[in-house]
Amino acid sequence: MLSLTKKTEYALIAVCHLARSEREVVSARDIAARYAVRLPLLMNVLKALNQSGLLSSVRGARGGYRLAVPAKTITLAALIAAVETPVRLVRCAPPQVAARPRCELSESCPIRAPVHKLHGMLNNLLTQVTVADFAFDAGYSDAGQALKAVGK
Repeated sequence: MLSLTKKTEYALIAVCHLARSEREVVSARDIAARYAVRLPLLMNVLKALNQSGLLSSVRGARGGYRLAVPAKTITLAALIAAVETPVRLVRCAPPQVAARPRCELSESCPIRAPVHKLHGMLNNLLTQVTVADFAFDAGYSDAGQALKAVGK
């Protein structure tokens, strides 16, 4: 079953909270307490998001994190790539990396083309849905529209 990892879930929770905080600096401890998430993992996720340029950190007694870019410009694909690696349904899905072992069935695989098509559709969806869709739209309508567009 395809599911988000805990790191991606924590990233989405934290970034949505920061988006709603309107440039206010929020500590990792406050986010962890508010959503009952594990602080050590959350801190690692926030560090990765900071390194990717999606968040900025503020040091000091009143330090913490805030969005470095508007929530409407942070796609789910970018968020996932910042804390994990880009989404790939199967080993042979693009983008191929030379160091990655190729599937031994690549040349004769009967599902390669449809899986690559599905992979493209999923990536298309992940690049259309933004953090703002999650943070500000209780009805999740933009993401719903993106789902409909991908499933034409």
